[in-house]
This record gives sequence, C-alpha cells and structure tokens, in this order.
Amino acid sequence: MKTLTTGRRNIVDLRKRARRALKASINLVQQRWGKLDRRKRSSSSIHLYEIRPRVGEHGYDLSSDVLPYSPLWYRGSNAIVDAVGYAKSASRRHPIVIRVCDGNGNVIETLEYQSNPNET
Repeated sequence: MKTLTTGRRNIVDLRKRARRALKASINLVQQRWGKLDRRKRSSSSIHLYEIRPRVGEHGYDLSSDVLPYSPLWYRGSNAIVDAVGYAKSASRRHPIVIRVCDGNGNVIETLEYQSNPNET
C-alpha cells in the first residue's frame, strides 16, 4: 500500500497536469479563433470587389473574398449601381476598390472609396 503522502503527491501532480492541459487547450483555441478573426475583420486591409457580366445570362456578378456568399447576382437596369451600393455598405469601415470588368475580363473602370470613420 502507498502512504498518504505519496497519494497526496499524486493528487497534486494530477491537478498540475490538468491545469497545464487546460491552459494549453485554451491557448490553442484562442490562437485559432484569433487567426480566424484577424483574417475576416482586419481593420487595415483593402476590400477588393469585382463586377463581371454573367456568362450566358443577363445580369452581373459581384464577387470578393470578403463576401460570405460570393458571387452575388444582380440584374436589371441598375445592376451595376446596386452592386456598387452593396459593396460600399458591406465594407463601410474599410477602404474598398471595385473593378468593373467586361465580358472578356478586361477592367473597364476602377472605383475607389475610402472608409468613413464617422459612420456607424
């Protein structure tokens, strides 16, 4: 049989090991979440959008890496204006660059907007 002091040492050692394992797992989760959050919501990055005509259909696609569901489809007489408006409102706190392309992929126009820190 083990003595009481040996058993107590084992309990203390197990507690220390459990604390270390818990701290390590918390640090790992914080690092992973921190990386995801920085990638999605970086305050210094420029958001880049492209507006292209849809292949074989009427309308335009708005695509970007910052959009959760990309590309977005716009059609109608104000399709490009609506796509630009959405890009501006989705990236209020970031400077944005919008490239309007033709059917061959050539850039027709480049629009640049700076962020407005006074907007909420």
